[in-house]
Amino acid sequence: MKENEIIETGALSRYDLSSYSYRQLQKDHICFKEKYAKKFGNNFICRILINYMNYAQENFLDSFEKEIKEYLSNRKPKDYCESDRISFTKELTNKMREFDFVGLDTFKKRSAINYILEKFTSLPLAKREKIFFLDYYRIISEAIEKNKMLILKNSSINKEFEIKPYRLEIDDNSLSYYLIGYSRERGSNNEFECYSNKLCRIKECYIRNIEYTLSFSEKNNAEKLLEKFGAAYMFKNRSIKEIERSVIRLTEKGYNDLYLRIIAHQRPIPIDEPNEIIINGTKFYELEFDCSSDQIKNYFFSFGKEAIAISPHDLKESFINRYRDAMENYGDTLPANK
Repeated sequence: MKENEIIETGALSRYDLSSYSYRQLQKDHICFKEKYAKKFGNNFICRILINYMNYAQENFLDSFEKEIKEYLSNRKPKDYCESDRISFTKELTNKMREFDFVGLDTFKKRSAINYILEKFTSLPLAKREKIFFLDYYRIISEAIEKNKMLILKNSSINKEFEIKPYRLEIDDNSLSYYLIGYSRERGSNNEFECYSNKLCRIKECYIRNIEYTLSFSEKNNAEKLLEKFGAAYMFKNRSIKEIERSVIRLTEKGYNDLYLRIIAHQRPIPIDEPNEIIINGTKFYELEFDCSSDQIKNYFFSFGKEAIAISPHDLKESFINRYRDAMENYGDTLPANK
């Protein structure tokens, strides 16, 4: 391969992918880059390709090379239009040279890229996230292993933080990676507080050559916060004292269709099986939760009329106010009552 070779691409934007894979890349672009993309730039695609090959070399090199050789030998050549092209970066070219399949007579750059992207998009979110942010994942893992301080900046707050990392955790509901650790703003004299940083929100990350030791009580506190809140809800200044008993009443549709089947993201787990009640001949399910009100509000707000906040009172008031605020946006568009 020559250093400045380009890849000719076909009708489906820049790659000859299945509709599923193409849409998955769009979702990942929103998740990882926080921006919608109709077409994907070089940096986004090349980062996936290079990191996937790095990941394969570390974890399943033999099977990766065997499968891609078989894929190339069974791949029928296609005609691609020349009007839509993407440059082959030097880093990607050099990475491909590390594999035996590059020397095969059947080797085609476009086919190899298509194979890698299809394999990537078939993986679960946590693994795709780990591969896309492989450099950060390695840095964090090394810091945890060697008890080294991290300097981190995330995409939502333009500040640097010092972090004593505890562990990387996959959130049960969102299936995304979170870095759990004790953090404070860099340069401050504040106490370190335990909270989480979502891997895909990390903008910068590097090791500071300062060793630290987490005490038993710090580790125990982190485990309790994880258990009660979950990795996605370990915010700054969070305390176990915030956990409260909440009661939500669901309609049959709300419980059977929405809660159990459709809306899985950030689903809170009830402390017991639901209590079935009949009100004016209609069946409802009452569920009790021990978790933060943030999780209850963020999860059940989308249920609309299929969920009613019963207690505590301030949770009920919060739902009423949020629905009232939302209705104000439709004030001028609602039909007049006849």
